[in-house]
Amino acid sequence: MSDNVKLENRRAMPKFFLALLGSLVLGGVLGIAICWVDFSGGAEAAAEAVNGFLRYITPWGLPAAVVLLGGHALALYFRAKRRFAAWDREDEDEADAIDMLLTWVLLLASALLIMSFFFFASGVWFELELMVTVVPFLAAIALVIVIEQKAVDLTKRMNPEKKGSVYDVKFRKKWLDSCDEAERAQIGQAAMCAYQMTSRVCLGLWLVLLIMGMTLDIGLLPVFLVTLIMGVSQISYMAACVRMGRRKGTAEK
Repeated sequence: MSDNVKLENRRAMPKFFLALLGSLVLGGVLGIAICWVDFSGGAEAAAEAVNGFLRYITPWGLPAAVVLLGGHALALYFRAKRRFAAWDREDEDEADAIDMLLTWVLLLASALLIMSFFFFASGVWFELELMVTVVPFLAAIALVIVIEQKAVDLTKRMNPEKKGSVYDVKFRKKWLDSCDEAERAQIGQAAMCAYQMTSRVCLGLWLVLLIMGMTLDIGLLPVFLVTLIMGVSQISYMAACVRMGRRKGTAEK
């Protein structure tokens, strides 16, 4: 067993050091580029251009997101509803197709929720009028809640064993408790993918913010917040593994 462990380490080590060397070379190139950008004032110009673009699109961003994302989600929901009404309760392929449509509905609703928070913060940052920030934000949040409620209710009609309401603060726990082993395994795999992606994105943001800190006066707060998110993600994941391991050991006893 120990020989296999050492063999795997020896096989993986050259790739690791090559990746490390490549990162060092890339860091050197970026360092030279940063010095040039800082000297030429390109960083300040780029920041002003980004701020100007965001100021321009903020009043229209959230209404456009509501129409495009919310409208598309509703269209998919009604398509799933029509297919459910025509479903004979026996065709498993049709049931999977309806489930996939509802998954896309929830995905679009999640995207709309994220866009709502972003454009609300952008409107507050640029000190736009109340009608441009708060009203569209509340309307978008209400639409997201309705879309999620409709999608969950239709899923419960397809699967009567499912429990929970989106208006219940313990909805996620009740929903998970009503899932079978295969569904829980799928949720676990999806959670692992989300955890890994979050870690990679946070690492990338940390690098970008570190570079920006060399050219722009952004302070240490953005880097601290990204590091905080990364830490919460990884520590909460490991804490959950420890907690579940204890439960497993108690159950076996």
